[in-house]
Amino acid sequence: MQRIIEPDTLQLEFGRRFPSVLLASSSPNRRALLEKGGTHVDVFVPDADETKRGSSPEEIVMSIAERKIDAYIASPAFSSTRLAIAADTLVLINGHLLGKPQDKHDAERILRELSGARQTVISAAGLYVPGKGKVLLEDTAGVIFRPLSDDDIAQYLSTGEWQGAAGAYRLQKTGYELVEKIDGDWTTVVGLPLKKIIDSI
Repeated sequence: MQRIIEPDTLQLEFGRRFPSVLLASSSPNRRALLEKGGTHVDVFVPDADETKRGSSPEEIVMSIAERKIDAYIASPAFSSTRLAIAADTLVLINGHLLGKPQDKHDAERILRELSGARQTVISAAGLYVPGKGKVLLEDTAGVIFRPLSDDDIAQYLSTGEWQGAAGAYRLQKTGYELVEKIDGDWTTVVGLPLKKIIDSI
């Protein structure tokens, strides 16, 4: 697929409505997603338990996002007058979850599994909305990878983009070159479902 031209309409709409947010996440991709739409972002890294607990993938990712926003709300950094967003993302393929690769070898294994296959990306957000309180939501998008050669995989691994990325790739960087098609909101694949967030506030 072609690189997504940023900022797109979702990013610009979010930036227009929310010129400043607190992002309770260390993810550089989530921060860039917001900043490219014109939103000023301050980052707070929550000390939250990210153990996967739940009876379904959606419940797991929602639970982690909720724990992250709860950690922010309980922290000295909390402000009741400012929109705050925490998030978590999981990748599901062939009935099992793919998290962040443990090392380069694990990233190679994940990319080989994703090659030519359809995956489901689930991103959840935990929000603190002034005057409204805590809001939880999740969104799902389908991603189809093109068949990857050994050279494709080796070249992508050499970028280092796989580090810390659910599914071992980053759509906003050169990871888009691995993807054939996205069914759904591309920001959900990045890890912050902007359309669902806008619709929920």
